[in-house]
Amino acid sequence: MRNKILDKILLLTVVLSLMLTITVNAVAFTDISTHWAKSYIERVAANGLVSGYDNGTFKPDNNVTVLESLVMISRLYDIDDDIRDEIIEKYKPVLEDMPNTLYNEWAFEYLSVIIELGVVSEQGIEDMFSKKTIFQDASREEIAVLLTKAMMLGDEAQNLKVYTLPFADAAEISTSARPYIYIMYDKDILQGDSNKNINPSANITRAEIATLLDKAYDYVQDNDVCPDFDDYQPTTSLSGMITEVSAGTAESYIYVKNDNEVESIVKINDDTEIILNGKTADVDDLEEDMLVTCKINDARVAVHLEADSSTEVVKGIIEYVAYISPAKITITDEDDDIQTFDVPSGINIYLDGKKTELKYLDEDDEITLLLEDDKVNQINSISRIKHYDGTITAIDYANYPIKLSIKTEDGILKTFVFDNDVEITRNDDESSFDQVRVGDEVTVTTEYDEMIGINTIATEAEMSGTIKEILIATDNKIKIADEDGNVKQYTVSNNVIITIGSKNATIYDLRLGYNVSVNTSGDEIVTMEASELQTTKNFTGKVIFINDDDKLIMMQNIKENGQTELIYLNITSNTKIFNTSGETKYLKDIEEGESILSTAISQGGEYVAASIMVQ
Repeated sequence: MRNKILDKILLLTVVLSLMLTITVNAVAFTDISTHWAKSYIERVAANGLVSGYDNGTFKPDNNVTVLESLVMISRLYDIDDDIRDEIIEKYKPVLEDMPNTLYNEWAFEYLSVIIELGVVSEQGIEDMFSKKTIFQDASREEIAVLLTKAMMLGDEAQNLKVYTLPFADAAEISTSARPYIYIMYDKDILQGDSNKNINPSANITRAEIATLLDKAYDYVQDNDVCPDFDDYQPTTSLSGMITEVSAGTAESYIYVKNDNEVESIVKINDDTEIILNGKTADVDDLEEDMLVTCKINDARVAVHLEADSSTEVVKGIIEYVAYISPAKITITDEDDDIQTFDVPSGINIYLDGKKTELKYLDEDDEITLLLEDDKVNQINSISRIKHYDGTITAIDYANYPIKLSIKTEDGILKTFVFDNDVEITRNDDESSFDQVRVGDEVTVTTEYDEMIGINTIATEAEMSGTIKEILIATDNKIKIADEDGNVKQYTVSNNVIITIGSKNATIYDLRLGYNVSVNTSGDEIVTMEASELQTTKNFTGKVIFINDDDKLIMMQNIKENGQTELIYLNITSNTKIFNTSGETKYLKDIEEGESILSTAISQGGEYVAASIMVQ
């Protein structure tokens, strides 16, 4: 059954021989133009599954050894790199203790996968090395057994009860291999020759195994076959320097900044394996400025962590750079002491996370020196003044001080602390922090990596639609449907300006169905013009009063149940008045006591007459 890990495993590649120099893109071989397997070889080569020799040949009729076959079969699936590393780490010590493996250590990682896939057991591999059968040419029936197991069809072969092998030389197939050969035949992987012979004990050639692997690849791809690695979890690697340690009872955190000046939060729990200077340790032994390498899972929890305290870290401000040999750098350290260090050639030097040369480091820039045996082996420098362009992704008001996060144009997430000394501008005009919103384009200016300025560019967006939902809460929200019926939820700014018609209003005055036009900044509504949803009604009855000055008609409407109600009709220049003959009339032509039929629009609790027919 598939699980989350299997979703990370894609069917990918099979290679013919790891004894060759691999050239994945080479698909034109010089020695297969008339070979029967030409189409198979070219297809798997075009798919990046096989390769040839340095001289451009494929040597299709050369035999393949058992070891080469196992290596090829182990690559039938592309396994997550971290899972593969865990598998190799698990079996490598076992393989190292096996006899006759000298000069074959290159194959350990592939044999580890073979063992984990259940193609051959640990004992089976050891027996092959002991008897040296692993170096012999592979037979056709051996490959049939190995490939069946690799394709996750081993159980199906073992459970066969009644079957018939349609080969003329079926009697020559060993008893143990017969169900596997039948499965390969049944799945259209392995077929007999023109004489209906399977030739089970014959050696298998490179052309033949290319054909089998091409068909096996199609089968596992078409049937979505994936191996189970339930005991493993994919991880990613993270390396850098610890900038902060936060130890807790159930879960702890460390902050790690890499050479590119990107800081990440890593969780540490009771299951995290912590190694400090080669020895088992716990989170209380970790300190700021230690170098660390972590393997973290999808939940950002460190599965394995190795820390190093032997590297001395010196921080300070650059006073002078001498980049002409002998190169030196003079700094004022954190204790305000002036120190000068020799800078060896060839070491890594970073400025604002990018590799550079010593001559590009400036006075007053912040610097971190990594020393081993009192010698500088790496320099990380940060420009005194830096500018970060990006988009505001979050503003954390929950805790003091306020934290602002942005996603830079390079896709890097950065978080800065805000204080009252930060200069705020909006569209280059003086502003204040309450005008800074999530979604704004922003330039953050820092000095020694501390925020000193923010300039935001309001990202204005206009849209119109109908109110579908109003949520009054700590953060007021409104759902609006556009003209295509698409519904989107917006946060309403605390400083929003709302008008209904020509009158100022608040969110409490809005109603479902109101038509609105909104301006947003970031993801917040900052202005809204609203109008009531207009509905029309028909009225029939007698005119009882006419106010010519206010252009108002009072009429006695007769409802469907026969009862009457008093209706006030406002007359505008758009009101159409006519008689039963269709002749145009005016307000002055209507008399009290006459019967009329009116169509009116409801606006703000009043009715505006759209049309009046005098009867």
